[in-house]
Amino acid sequence: MSRTSFKYVYVPCDNSFPLEELTMAIPEGKEMECLLDTLKDHFRSASGTVGSAAEQKAIFKQQLEKQSGKMIDDSMMDIASRMQMVQPVALLPGGTATDFEHINLYVDDRGISKGLPRNERACGLASEVGAPTDIVGDAFIARILDDDDRFERHDFTLAEVSSAAPWVKRAFALNIKKKQNAGDVQEQLRAMGAVNASADALNLQEQLPEPDDPALLGAVEHGIDHGYQWTQEGEDVVVTANVPAETRKTDVKCVIKKQSMHLEVTTLAESKRIVVDGALTLCHEVTMDECTWSILKNKDDTKRLEVTLTKGKDARWPCFTRTKSAPETK
Repeated sequence: MSRTSFKYVYVPCDNSFPLEELTMAIPEGKEMECLLDTLKDHFRSASGTVGSAAEQKAIFKQQLEKQSGKMIDDSMMDIASRMQMVQPVALLPGGTATDFEHINLYVDDRGISKGLPRNERACGLASEVGAPTDIVGDAFIARILDDDDRFERHDFTLAEVSSAAPWVKRAFALNIKKKQNAGDVQEQLRAMGAVNASADALNLQEQLPEPDDPALLGAVEHGIDHGYQWTQEGEDVVVTANVPAETRKTDVKCVIKKQSMHLEVTTLAESKRIVVDGALTLCHEVTMDECTWSILKNKDDTKRLEVTLTKGKDARWPCFTRTKSAPETK
């Protein structure tokens, strides 16, 4: 039986107002958007903005250009200014380690440009779990279950807004693990920076090979249909493969290990069923409990299989597997 309502928590920016446990009815067929639509209305009407409309617009434009890396013209700004969006902040990042349970804190994505004050209580909770703490304006906390195959809103209660709550300890461990991985990479980059600077001084930069670079061993095979494509951004490597429209999760075998991945789809032709052979070694190690896969619909009603691997260390992969690798899609 599907859920008809869920609980979530309101964290007002004004400390003189108490935290509130709220209940929302789930309209039929709108379990995903019901909360976001309500929060958009709240943020659109909330008071507490600072500065003139022109000043807010200028700050908002700077944010958009920084995020997109592109210049935003006046017509695009007019469209963006009329939109109200909700920015989720992951407190408990969902994945296999959490059985795809996510706990998010939702804020006004234009809070900074509006000049909204810091939400001390929301920042305190974010700090407890090792999440970003630059939170301004009113905030809301909610729990979802999302494994790409199903989406469900579950209760998040006022009693759970506590440093002693079990989810807080789990969230802290996961967030700190990610930061440690990023820290290891930064240390390596600093060391490489010193090496590269020395090479530059001696005019040897072009002769300096990348350490442990499998591409130097001819790992990438060009001009071959590998049956999959892959790309990377930050700490994620995303593998995609087109599959027949009738493909279901039961038709897919995806086994991810520390440095290998076996991907097999029974609805493909027999000669192409093994998309990625588990006998091949991945370029680098992955964080297994943070890797996910899902079946997605394309616009033409065909389907594609998408696997997201979380890198063990946030470094560029020059190939996907150390032998017989498809080239990266760029």
